[in-house]
Amino acid sequence: MKTMYRRMQILSMIPRSGTITTQQIEERLGARGVEGISRRMIQRDLEAIHSSGYFPIRYEEDGQTYYWSWVDGAQILRVGAMEPHTALTYCLVNKRMPNILPSSSHRYLDPYFRSAQALLDDQSELPVSRWRAKVRTIPRSLQMTPPKMDDQVTDTVYEAVLRERRLSLRYRPRGESAAKEYPWVNPLALVFVDSLVYLVATIKGYGNPVQFLLHRIESAASRDEPALIPEGFSLQAYIESGEFSYPVGDTIISLKALFERGAAAYLYDTPLPGTRRLEGFDAKRVLLEAEVLDSLQLRWWLRGFGEDVEVLEPAELRSEFQKAAASMSRRYKGKVAALE
Repeated sequence: MKTMYRRMQILSMIPRSGTITTQQIEERLGARGVEGISRRMIQRDLEAIHSSGYFPIRYEEDGQTYYWSWVDGAQILRVGAMEPHTALTYCLVNKRMPNILPSSSHRYLDPYFRSAQALLDDQSELPVSRWRAKVRTIPRSLQMTPPKMDDQVTDTVYEAVLRERRLSLRYRPRGESAAKEYPWVNPLALVFVDSLVYLVATIKGYGNPVQFLLHRIESAASRDEPALIPEGFSLQAYIESGEFSYPVGDTIISLKALFERGAAAYLYDTPLPGTRRLEGFDAKRVLLEAEVLDSLQLRWWLRGFGEDVEVLEPAELRSEFQKAAASMSRRYKGKVAALE
């Protein structure tokens, strides 16, 4: 085998996080069908690569064993350099989804992210390099300031979800000042709702999933035990069951509501799921009929339209809105409360 090719093979086996020994490289070369390469030859190749100064690798000695790794923060080896379209993808992933990746994956990918950024900056004359300045994502709703989360807690929880390991948590429930101990938590998944991150998990041997807000977890420790995953658990099915819509019971209701035409305009472009009818009611209003889950989320959505919506059916929901409107009317009839 030619020296250059052999050394490139060896370099490709050095991990971005963690270390590898000469023996492990020899075993992996064998698994690739590469034979006739001795451990001593591999060690000489690694020493030659290291001493050349062209590739930022390092080693640690433990007796007769050498542990090889890349220098922290080293850029990826660009053999047949990264394509600009690939670089653009890395840049967008790093910008749009940094909190979705577990920390170990982000550390592994960080050299790729930085190399992608450098490539697009170096080739700014390419149309694909200018794409980043031409696209933006703007949320429709008012964006709240994200809660502060403990980095150690976040790393521990993400890794436990990734590796399906049991957790011990200290968690402060909503409205309580003191944290509670949860010594046996089985992490199942993470769900991102706007700026909030939810850990979906079971407690002890119970099969019913519960939710923990990450910013309310005061401490987290991973236990060296496998998590108990309920048989047949599906995150998608859990979400579709309405768990993050905060259902009121488990019924589907027939919603009828009148919207001012201006307020209803976007419903034609992005219809409410379950819409059966959306058409003009009179010169100023539009009638919406839809089959939807009876939930708190539905109420929050309707209330967001303020005076531009009138709930007609079901009668129970209309009554709720009548009471809320009467309460609001009474509140605004009075004078402004004295402020200290």
